Formats: sequence, C-alpha cells, structure tokens
Amino acid sequence: MNDDLPGMELVRSRGVVRVVETILDTACVVILVLMTGITTVDVIGRYVFHAPLLGAYEASELLLGVLIFAALPRVTWHQQHLTVSLIDAWLGPMARRIQQFVINVTSTVMLAVLTVYLWNHANELAGYGDMSNALQVPIAPFAYIIAIMTGIATLAALLQVFRSPRR
Repeated sequence: MNDDLPGMELVRSRGVVRVVETILDTACVVILVLMTGITTVDVIGRYVFHAPLLGAYEASELLLGVLIFAALPRVTWHQQHLTVSLIDAWLGPMARRIQQFVINVTSTVMLAVLTVYLWNHANELAGYGDMSNALQVPIAPFAYIIAIMTGIATLAALLQVFRSPRR
C-alpha cells in the first residue's frame, strides 16, 4: 500500500507496458528536474542578482505541457483519473461492469478525437513556423510530443476496453 494514497494499491506492469511506463517515467523525471533547475536559477537570478533567466516562464510552460501529457498514458492505463462517484452505491456488480465498459469506450473515443485534433494543430504550427516569443524555439515539436502522448493514452484506453474489469 502507498501511505500517501490510502486504499490505492501500487501496481507494477509487465512486458511492453512496463517498458513504455519506464520511458515515460524517465521523461517525467527529467522534465521535473529541468523545470526545478530553471525555476531555481530564475528565482536566484531575479532576487539575488536582479537578472532573471531569459525565457524561464516560457520554458516552464512548454515543459509543463509535455509533462502533463507524458503522465496521461500511465494514468489512463491504471485507470487513476479523478472520478466522482454519484451513482456507484446504487449499482450492482453487473451494472458497474457495464458502466466501466461505457466509460472505457467513451474515454477511448474522446482521446482519439483529441489526438487527431492535437496532431492537426501541430501540423499547423509546423506549417506556420510558429516560434516561442522569448526563446525563439519552434513550438511544433512540443505539440507533436503532446499529440503522441495522447495517442499512447488512447491506446491505453482502448486496451482497457478489452481488459477484464478491476476488482
């Protein structure tokens, strides 16, 4: 049991899923370390040397977007999204299985639609050659990464449709 989240079991995946999770976890850690370093240098520069780090806010914004979407496939695979249980107490076991199936199918469809829209948006950004204001880095690669992460989450949601329900 995880003491931070009572009642929530730590789950270890196997096979290809574990490899993908390890890659995504590593990416999340690297991004968090980068964001921490950028923020630390910016704050010290701003308040000690009166010289903030150029583009720190912009870099944090771009990295935060990637961080959120890099965590999405894992959260989707383990079905650990935030939920509100309004009717669960009134549902029997069969109705709960049907409810979970409908939720998984809906999540798959919505994530697939979001993936397509994000990919098209990334194509538009690449076509326009959009650059960030302060750092002058292209935004399209970040948008493509976000679209790919959403695609992986779509695959995770799709696999949940065919997985046996959790107890």
